[in-house]
Amino acid sequence: MKIKDSFWLGLLVGLAAFGLTYLPLYFVNWEKLGIFRERAPFLLAFIPGVILFRMMLVKWNLEKTGKGILVVTVVGMLLVFFLVKTPVTT
Repeated sequence: MKIKDSFWLGLLVGLAAFGLTYLPLYFVNWEKLGIFRERAPFLLAFIPGVILFRMMLVKWNLEKTGKGILVVTVVGMLLVFFLVKTPVTT
């Protein structure tokens, strides 16, 4: 099956990979992680995006789709680091 190389498809695949990975991680009890408990499910949910990015570029030679996945992953990680607040422990 031939996959169309499209930036928009990459954005959609990146969002779908994040959402499908984040959904089960949302229900895990992260209380024992301490300072990382707010960011952990978000950051773990971006791992499939990085793996898909590599597969699109190296294995399947779909450059535009890989760039779309990379945009979703990088922008999402930046949003997590700047918008998700962590508690200050003393």
